[in-house]
Amino acid sequence: MNTILFETNRTMVRKWTPSDISTYYLLRSDPLIMKFIGKPLRDKRQAEEFLISRTIADYSKHGYGRYAVVLKASGDVIGNTGPLYLKDLGRNDLAISLLPQYWGLGYGTEILKECVRYAFEKLALPELIGLVDPLNVASSKLLIKIGMIYSGKITYHNEICNLYTLKKQDWSNKMMQFE
Repeated sequence: MNTILFETNRTMVRKWTPSDISTYYLLRSDPLIMKFIGKPLRDKRQAEEFLISRTIADYSKHGYGRYAVVLKASGDVIGNTGPLYLKDLGRNDLAISLLPQYWGLGYGTEILKECVRYAFEKLALPELIGLVDPLNVASSKLLIKIGMIYSGKITYHNEICNLYTLKKQDWSNKMMQFE
């Protein structure tokens, strides 16, 4: 049984496991999903290698990483989210990717709000960043909606990205305003 890390009204978020390879491949090979993320994975063998050697390995290496998003109603995995430690920047990148049929239904906001809470309260991370392709307007709007601040442009892996930031202290101050 895989432990639920956090929940939203409609989803549960847990660690990926090797048995999730088919869904992981579906997410990481879809050209629509990967349009602003990177090269789609070629085949299930590459997906399995990536899932085990990177995604699952991050849990042991850093104590966290990207997680599977599961619908409560069906138990289906519909996406990928979580803070990812970027060694070359020394910062944690918060991201979400969902199967296209779940776009525009409020899942991104719902999941990322709880993911921020989890990152700051349970993982005690001091800051989260979001790296977004300047053409990915939907992701930029989503990060602003959950409280991140546009902090300029950054070059990451030879790509120009919009940088969004959220410090734990700023998030805590905003949360206190609503209590």
